[in-house]
Amino acid sequence: MNSKIVGTVSNKNIKNKSWWLKLALALILSNIFFFALFSKSETSQDSLAIPSGWVELQIRAELLTPFQTRKKVLLINRFERKRIEGILETNALEPEGRFTVLVKETEAVALLKFSKWEIVPFIKTFEFPHVKQGVSHEIHY
Repeated sequence: MNSKIVGTVSNKNIKNKSWWLKLALALILSNIFFFALFSKSETSQDSLAIPSGWVELQIRAELLTPFQTRKKVLLINRFERKRIEGILETNALEPEGRFTVLVKETEAVALLKFSKWEIVPFIKTFEFPHVKQGVSHEIHY
């Protein structure tokens, strides 16, 4: 009779231990899942580094688009009819309207040479209108 009682107690004890083991395993797996789901993906220093062939310049310009860090923009000079692709870096903290932008090293000379730049959203098909030279009217007889 003693062995029958010991067997039932032991059977309940094994079921209880396996239940606690399953619960612990479920908690560990759910924590790993939620950590992977909600953890911040940290940006590495390589993605924030300046790409090769690009330079970082601070220019005085008029911002005609909402500011976003690392936004691709066009730098336009309407008087000289220049168009330069760039990436916005930092906002103007000074009242002078200076912005830090990344541009290709070959195009950086134009930013230093000319003034009165405008920063607009990147438009792939943006072109200045062609200037007509010569007579722009017709004579009908």
